[in-house]
Amino acid sequence: MGWLSGARQADYARRDLRVLAERLHAAGLSTSALGPAQLAGLDQHAAAVRDALTTGRGTPGVVELAAYAQGALDAAAEAGWTPETHATVPACATTEWIVLRLLAVCVLAETSADDVPDIDPLLFT
Repeated sequence: MGWLSGARQADYARRDLRVLAERLHAAGLSTSALGPAQLAGLDQHAAAVRDALTTGRGTPGVVELAAYAQGALDAAAEAGWTPETHATVPACATTEWIVLRLLAVCVLAETSADDVPDIDPLLFT
């Protein structure tokens, strides 16, 4: 039954990542609002996240991406930043970094393969 708990984790992770993307979008933070220099930075952030989670091999799964995003959100909240307070917090290198890092996680999540293969458990009964 390990596949079931893995499937449940992947479902929760996809939900968490979808909520994150919605929070960022509601705050006016999306890839479509980025200029060329910021898009290049987003690309670098995506590569850094991918490398950190996969040691340079493959694409990270949704569970790893959701955990990474939650850690980044926790650190940002300790520094006084959340997507909802983005408009009221003075812009600085730190806020730009966290925005690009979280957007990169969302981009990676869109292209991530599922952690759990799509197997029908009834095939084995």
